[in-house]
Amino acid sequence: MTEGDSRLLAMAAEIEALRRRADELERSEIELKSYLAAMNDVILVTDWEGRYLKIAPTSPELLYKPSDELLGKTIHDVLPAKVADEIVSNVRCALETQQVMSLEYSLDIGGSERWFLGTLSPMPEGRVLFVGRDITERKQIEDALLLKQREIIRTQAAALAELLTPLIPINDEIVVMPLIGIVDSDRAQKVMDALLTGIAERRARVAILDITGVPLVDTLVASSLIRAAKAARLLGTTVVLTGIRPEVSRTLVGIGAELSGIETYGTLQSAIAHAMSESMS
Repeated sequence: MTEGDSRLLAMAAEIEALRRRADELERSEIELKSYLAAMNDVILVTDWEGRYLKIAPTSPELLYKPSDELLGKTIHDVLPAKVADEIVSNVRCALETQQVMSLEYSLDIGGSERWFLGTLSPMPEGRVLFVGRDITERKQIEDALLLKQREIIRTQAAALAELLTPLIPINDEIVVMPLIGIVDSDRAQKVMDALLTGIAERRARVAILDITGVPLVDTLVASSLIRAAKAARLLGTTVVLTGIRPEVSRTLVGIGAELSGIETYGTLQSAIAHAMSESMS
């Protein structure tokens, strides 16, 4: 084999190698395009300034503007200032720390609010790969769950309020509110509201407040009970206090409570019996 023949064979081998590499590159390109076509994320490359350098052809409907109107511009040129500030801040943090950053943000896309989870990965040469995933459906579910949770809390609070301030009708004219447990300023207000509302709705002639189950009747509680009783009297209802222990009497005297027009009994049973006898007379 001549030297010329050897060179020809070498050139042919080199051409074949180049052809195979070209085929591999073509297959890789086709494969990459297939991957990108199957992705539903916004994928782009930006730099320290937040400039759009590259935009992958994935989910163009999720872009804030068409890609040809974004390339070469900065995020601040395009997006609302608050969102742009957050994204660019995370871009720079990713480059400074060489750590993956993430943030959630919302944009008006096509007239509706869309939520995104942005993941920012540092790349060589001061660039950042930004992947924005549409999480609108997840956010909607979270918001619905939050609303449901708040509704449950409101319902439970209302049920608890009824338990803390029960108003029990004895008959058409007599209602009883037995109080059990600590009475603070918030509960004292609820007691007054429930008492006055129940009296007005039932047009009760007698309302019995039983404080046998209240372990501590201090100045706050005593004052609140007196105010509730006086307010009920303005509605034409006779108020009866029961369960008054010696220490409660001392508290009432100590605050100079005006009990005129308010009947008192030692026990709830005796107060109910007296009110029933007057109701039947």
